[in-house]
Amino acid sequence: MTLLSNLSSACVITHVKSIFARHGIPYIVMSDNGQCFSSKEWQKFAEQYDFKHVTSSPLYPQSNGKAEKGVHILKQLLKKAADSDSDPYLALLSHRASPVECGLSPAELLMNRKLRTTLPSCIKPTMHSKVCQRLRHLKMKQKSFYDKRAKQLRPLAVEDTVRVEDQNGWNTKATVLEEVAPRSFNVRTEDGQIIRPNRRSLLKVPNASSEVIDIQSKDETTSPRDQSGTGMDNSSKPVLRRSAREIRKPERLDL
Repeated sequence: MTLLSNLSSACVITHVKSIFARHGIPYIVMSDNGQCFSSKEWQKFAEQYDFKHVTSSPLYPQSNGKAEKGVHILKQLLKKAADSDSDPYLALLSHRASPVECGLSPAELLMNRKLRTTLPSCIKPTMHSKVCQRLRHLKMKQKSFYDKRAKQLRPLAVEDTVRVEDQNGWNTKATVLEEVAPRSFNVRTEDGQIIRPNRRSLLKVPNASSEVIDIQSKDETTSPRDQSGTGMDNSSKPVLRRSAREIRKPERLDL
């Protein structure tokens, strides 16, 4: 657990460097679109330490679900420790040393060894191959449950016309510029603004040529225009009639 004095790029980079010095430099670092991660100072830090920085889709926290879930678990631990007047660091240690669904604790998965805690240890070590197989099985199980209600979206190409979902619905029309991340696109709206929505918030609009063909085919199937130019035959005009229901006046109470 690292306490940040502020959310500036310099402060975040200093603490990230301490994590890298302890665990090594990763190949890919994924984060949200906070100001500390979108500055030139952070870009220079990524080039110096030679890692690729990937950001999640704006207004779509699900694309950064692992980090969001980690923050949620940490908040719950600190809240319970504060309510019971317990040591928050012991709470973090117990969480990191507790086995998860695969059979090993997060500390064992990271450092390949057990951590000594104040809790009794009664979990036997599991073979690494069995753990990997168990993790793959759990991921496939989660994917199967998610795919029951999910569907494959149509692929988007450059210069495709789309509609962007916002607070007012699908009224914003835009043009696809490029795919900057998996299922994340840069699009230009009609007023020239460039935004980056997730593929889930984009609705592909049919081409103008196909719309013209559809309109022409509908015109050919409609009935010929009459001489008055109303677009329908006089014989097909609906016959107006009045309802045969008996209308009764309301009975008023005599007070």
